[in-house]
Parts: sequence; C-alpha cells; structure tokens
Amino acid sequence: MLLAIFRDIFSKNRLYLFLFSLSILLYYKYVRVEFSTDFRILMLSTFIVTALSTFQLLYSYFLTDRMEAYFQLPISINYFKINFIFVTFILNFFERIMLLILFLNVTIGYFQFIKLILFSLLVILSVFYVFIKLNTKLNVLSLLLIIGMLGIDGSILLLNNIFYMLVSSIIVGYLILRNKELIYIVKNESSPVFNKRRHNYFMISLMQEKYFFINSIFTLLFILLIIFQDYPEQLKTITLLTIVSVNTPLTTLFSADKDLIVHVKSLPQSTLFFLMYFRVLLSYYLITNLLVAFTLKLFVLNSLRIDFLFLVIGLAIIEAIMYLMIEIYFPLQNWNLKRELWKHPRKYIVPAIIFFIGWITMYLMV
Repeated sequence: MLLAIFRDIFSKNRLYLFLFSLSILLYYKYVRVEFSTDFRILMLSTFIVTALSTFQLLYSYFLTDRMEAYFQLPISINYFKINFIFVTFILNFFERIMLLILFLNVTIGYFQFIKLILFSLLVILSVFYVFIKLNTKLNVLSLLLIIGMLGIDGSILLLNNIFYMLVSSIIVGYLILRNKELIYIVKNESSPVFNKRRHNYFMISLMQEKYFFINSIFTLLFILLIIFQDYPEQLKTITLLTIVSVNTPLTTLFSADKDLIVHVKSLPQSTLFFLMYFRVLLSYYLITNLLVAFTLKLFVLNSLRIDFLFLVIGLAIIEAIMYLMIEIYFPLQNWNLKRELWKHPRKYIVPAIIFFIGWITMYLMV
C-alpha cells in the first residue's frame, strides 16, 4: 500500500523539479545573497507552503475513479489514511521544508527542528480533516470544527510549543481515523457551455477549479510574508513579481483537458479560443502585478515611478503571451494526477524569464 501510494504521488517530473529547485536555492544561498530569517518566519512559511501543497495533492488525488479502486481492496479505510498521510508527510518534508530552510537561510537547533517537524505534521493532518469535512457531510457542526481547527493551528503557531503541537496532532489524527466515510471528489462531467457573446470558456473552467482559489489565497499570503521581510528593496520586488507569475491551474487550462487543444486547433475559428484564453491570462497578471506594485507602494517604496508601472504592465503582457504560446505548442499530455500537471518543471520557464527581465530592468532603472 505504501509503495502504491508513493508511486501514484511521486513521478520523474517531480524529481526533476525538486533537483532543479535545490540547485537554484543552493546557488541563491551560497553565491548570490547573504541574509538570515527569523525562525518564526520559517514556521509561518511552513504553514503556508504545507497547507497549499497538501490541498493541491488532495484535490488532485481523491477523484472517484482512482479512489474506488483503493476502497475495493480488502483493507480498512484507516489503514489507507495512515499510509497516505505518512507518504504526504515524507514528501512534504523533503520537497518543501528542506527547500524552505535553504531559501530563508535559517539556522535551526535540535528542538526547533522537532517543532518544525511536528508543526508540519499538524498542518497536514488539519488540512486532511478539513478536506474530509468539506467533501462529505457539511453541516453547521462541521463548519465550527473547521473554524476551530484553523484557530488551533494559528494559536499553536503563535505559542510555538512542542507539547501543544504533539497533543493537537494526536487529537486531529484521532478525529480523522474516527471518521469512517469514504472520501473522494466526484468529477464534474458537464462541460461549460460556450457562447462567444456571453461566456468565456476558460474563465468558466477556471472558476470550477477549486485549487485555483486556494492557490490565489496562498499567493496573497506569500506577498504579505515577503513584504515584511528585511530583504533588499530590489530583491523583494523581483521576488514578488516572480511568485505571482506562478499559478499552474490558470496556466495549464489547455493541458488539463488532454483533447481540448487538438479539438480547438481543428476548428476554423480557433483564434477565438486562443484570444479567449489570452484575455483570462492577461486579466489575471495585470491584476496581480498591479496588486504587487501598490502593495510595495504602501509598505516599501516611497513613490510609484511611471517607468516601474510600465515594467509591471509589460511583464503582465509577456507572461500572458508566453503562457499562451507554451500551452498551444507544448501542451502537457502524459499525466495521471493533476498534481503531476501542476508540478511539471515547465512551470518554472516563464517565472525564470520574468525574474531575469525584471532583475536587469530594475538595475537599469536605478
């Protein structure tokens, strides 16, 4: 069971993505930038990244056709849950927490390391419990438990106490195992109706993707997290613009439907579909880039220069064009879980280009 879940979740693309991220961070840490970050910032970052990654995994993994096969095996549901949580915890530790420690350049002691491990486990368990409640019987009591769970995680983050983390993890784990209901997401087989006068097919598809909203919320949290760090002004600006350029549910709308790009290219008016997608991309990146600009104005910059605004708008146009071209000419086809689609190394191409363009332009503007 453990190996089966691991094979489902882990793939060669995720390994390549991890090695690429590790190489960039090692270069970033030992060659280019020298700064350190407080341990509490590492804990907050762990909460954001772990919660986001776990939600992403759950919403891509727990689909009806995949989960029915597991539930038909002669094993208990709790045995499956324990194995799944264990694999999720191990992968999150190596793929997320270790990279965060390098990225934030945090020096941690033995007890701090234990706190980090226990807190990441608590976050995974809490997200798993919230997921169960959201996708089974949602009632007033369930909503109160969800709110209470989030409040507990926030309080423990502030208290920063090993005992509370351990006790809370045991309680949440018990609540998960106590729930015997089958957990899966039913696919929505109905396709959005395309009406070129009233509807945008890609906007409707995006609104139906729950993880897009989860990803967007955590992107906002990351903006606030980076804003209040003691980083150089230019590094902070480029880091924020690079972070908001990554939203894989948005930038893989063609790839998410394996046959869509083939059907669209066969249409006599395929350009209408491509322009539809371009409008969605451009709208999103204009909004997020301008949000970064005005947030920087509030907390970091003394004033918003006109050339900086032109840079932000120009980067949004470049992002929209490049993501559109990549999806048209290099759609991803060989994937089983949407998580594989969202974690493909291709996601770093445009952010890397944005990083270098922004970095060069920022220094020319000085």
